[in-house]
Amino acid sequence: MLQVPNLPNYQLPQPNYNAVKIDIHNPSVGNATCPIQQPQYNPQYAPVTSPYYTYPQTQLYDYPQAVNYQPAYLPQAQAPATASASATANAAATAQPVVQQPVVQQPAVQQPAPQACPPCPPCPAVPAPQVAEAAAAATVSAAPQQVNINQAPQPTPVVTEAPKAPAEAPKVEVVPPAPAAPLIDLNSFLARLSNPDFEVQANTMEEIANMVNDETQKAKATELLDSKVIDALTNIMTADSSKLAGPTQEQIAARQKLMNGQQISDQEKALATTITPMEQAERNKSYAMFTSAILQKLYGDEINKLTGTTVPLTELPAAMTIVDQLKDNPNPMVRTSAIEALSYIQKPEYKKDLTTLFTIAKNDQDKGVQEAAAAALDKLNQI
Repeated sequence: MLQVPNLPNYQLPQPNYNAVKIDIHNPSVGNATCPIQQPQYNPQYAPVTSPYYTYPQTQLYDYPQAVNYQPAYLPQAQAPATASASATANAAATAQPVVQQPVVQQPAVQQPAPQACPPCPPCPAVPAPQVAEAAAAATVSAAPQQVNINQAPQPTPVVTEAPKAPAEAPKVEVVPPAPAAPLIDLNSFLARLSNPDFEVQANTMEEIANMVNDETQKAKATELLDSKVIDALTNIMTADSSKLAGPTQEQIAARQKLMNGQQISDQEKALATTITPMEQAERNKSYAMFTSAILQKLYGDEINKLTGTTVPLTELPAAMTIVDQLKDNPNPMVRTSAIEALSYIQKPEYKKDLTTLFTIAKNDQDKGVQEAAAAALDKLNQI
């Protein structure tokens, strides 16, 4: 019985089919790469120098050898030449031939040698003045490079022209609205109302009254509804005139004759009609109350147009100052003027307060004040 010697146990490499380990640039299957590397020589599996048994040196199986036969798994390759190559050669010379499987090596994949890019033709000469324009207009292209099949293809840089700046939009000039010019010179009115000349004060107050009563100048008159104007009129009403020069005895006698219709000389007549500084100040108090009453009525009407409400009597500008003059001023002419000013601004909403004031004024010591209060009450009862 033919016995076959124990041959070394060859462990064939198991292929590793893993999609994760596949390199798209250097594809491989399992552990084999292109070109296939031959396994290293292992002295443990050196060929047997002499057979254990003598048997005919023929193949056990006779089958036709295919020319292009390629086994499913590669057999163990012969050991490469090492330092013990001479010893192995001597042993092989004395040993009997050993049956070996045919070794078929897979042809190595030869990578194509990179071909050099042919030289570019020389660029045509550009005239000197056009060099800058040609350089700016020319598109930049990537120079030909050697292709490496083991590397991923690199994207070709694309050079585009820089975006042009947008056309500058036409500038829109914003003109701020011009402030509305005042219709009147308020400072001029204030200066004249505070002028020490009583005649200048009187003329200014007369101008204000005429402006308010004129329908064509209502817009101008509303600009006089200023706290500074009201303060100036209040100062005139409350000014102390006791220290000012009053009428002399000669003036009083000349006025008495003129009032009784007696014959007087031109000198006495001029003396009788001359107004002293104290009388001018008291007269301007009456003017100030009338002017203030006219502005109060305008103020109340404007508030009623805007809000539909009526301003209380106590909240009208300088109204309470007029009431104080009615109660406390020693001059009967000023008290009479106060009654007439309050009667000018009367409204149904003020009827109760004004009735009380006019009723008290009917008991005044001066006959002229009593008559003015009675006339104001009759007018008040008609509304």
